[in-house]
Amino acid sequence: MNIENLGEFAPLIVVVLVFVWQHNIFVRPEMLEKKHREILEDVKKTFVELNAYKEFQAHVLQELENNRADMKEIRSGVDEIKKMLQGSKND
Repeated sequence: MNIENLGEFAPLIVVVLVFVWQHNIFVRPEMLEKKHREILEDVKKTFVELNAYKEFQAHVLQELENNRADMKEIRSGVDEIKKMLQGSKND
């Protein structure tokens, strides 16, 4: 293809370029930046930061330990009540 043949294909080249431009076939940097901001907004709404998660996890584990200690006390109290009731039934 040389410069003389370019004039023959110029209308076709213009049509193809206009089609590509109108249908956004190639992504422009502005579009990428806009999509990047949208993704960051969605991530902030959906996920929690790692520091906040670790703090929450530590709090939950501490509460579980406290509840286990409370449950042991409750179980021992229930066992004492059972023994007392069984002792009064035998009387």
